[in-house]
Amino acid sequence: MSTAFMHEPHGGRSLARPWEWPLAPGEVRRIGPAPVPRWIDVAAGRVWLTPTRRDDLAADHWLAEGERLALPPGSEWLLEAWPSARVAVHEAPPAGG
Repeated sequence: MSTAFMHEPHGGRSLARPWEWPLAPGEVRRIGPAPVPRWIDVAAGRVWLTPTRRDDLAADHWLAEGERLALPPGSEWLLEAWPSARVAVHEAPPAGG
């Protein structure tokens, strides 16, 4: 499985959904590791994401409303609103499920 990161535009939403996280100005959230691929969608605002690993492959990402980023299995991230945002993290279903 590829661990390449990608930015992918998608249709933005103007209304909050129950599975979205509102982020106050400057609020930081940790996205812990998971055994399955995930992706983060920015429904409103702008966010900064950085992986917690510290090697040559670690890179910061800026995402604006309507963009998404694939999060490889096992990866851990810090997410910060710039200045505020609304995001959703989605997980792929388990294989064979």
